[in-house]
Amino acid sequence: MTVTRITKPHLPFAVVALVLIGCDDANTASTAPAPDAAPRPQLAYASAPKSVVVQSEKITGGGGLSLSIYEAGTPGTPPIVLIHGFTQNFLMWDEQFRGLARSFNLLTYDLRGHGASDKPLEPQLYTESSLWADDLAAVIQARNLHRPVLVGWSYGGYVIADYVRKFGDSGLGGIVFLAAVTKQGTDEAAAFFTNEVLAIFPDVLSPEVRASIDGTRALASLFTRRGSEQYEIALASGMMVPPVVRLAMFSRLLDNDDVLASIRVPTLVVQGAADRVVKPSAAQHIASKVPGARLLMYPGVGHAPYLEVAARFNRDLAEFVRSVQ
Repeated sequence: MTVTRITKPHLPFAVVALVLIGCDDANTASTAPAPDAAPRPQLAYASAPKSVVVQSEKITGGGGLSLSIYEAGTPGTPPIVLIHGFTQNFLMWDEQFRGLARSFNLLTYDLRGHGASDKPLEPQLYTESSLWADDLAAVIQARNLHRPVLVGWSYGGYVIADYVRKFGDSGLGGIVFLAAVTKQGTDEAAAFFTNEVLAIFPDVLSPEVRASIDGTRALASLFTRRGSEQYEIALASGMMVPPVVRLAMFSRLLDNDDVLASIRVPTLVVQGAADRVVKPSAAQHIASKVPGARLLMYPGVGHAPYLEVAARFNRDLAEFVRSVQ
């Protein structure tokens, strides 16, 4: 397939949130302006077997920060908001754009400090829960989505919890926690992460160039094969995120069990049993706290189910979204 792309806070156990990083096959699609609307910036990428149209534009998120959002799919179909993980960006969802765009309206965005979104260097802009919540709310409001299903991968689990804490879940159709975590900064939180990821976390957060590169390389290798295109994209995407942003994101003290217990919309928890970043116990914990949550454990799958077993994940996600409409 040929693809053309355009496009020292206190850290006692911050290691815990490292689960957020991800890797992906970064392909995108050629875009066209919506009828009767101002043309949006164009991302050009051809995808097999058929091209997928992805529209991109800038919106204002929490605290006035500029966010890049991306939309693909069929208007009027059930909406899905995809939330990527630590150090990645919208490119990680390429297989979902390809596999689900005919049946659903897909919307994603680059988190603050990531991808093409603004990357201010003030730590407080990444440690305040309400700012992450406001970003996600702005994405939903930008397209006036009706009862969207939120899919949060890895660090995206924190973002969903931030949103529900501030806005509740009454406007949502459902929630999917994908290889996610919701605790950070305590011994209990650290226990949900593998020893492999905890060992490299200091380098991942380091402002020193060689340590940062070595840490990001090691992290990407925990969920994809070194030398693959997915690995190269994960590494390049990771190095776009400034060290001060990385450090601030893991300076938050989070529990969120109260938020999980408050969720009343249908919830799906998806976890790879062979995840080298997040232990299966993290998914089991989330599923035990959310009333009525359903847990899907994928045998032999690692931290990136959306990529490793894309067809299966897309099928499970589609089934879940249709069931909550």
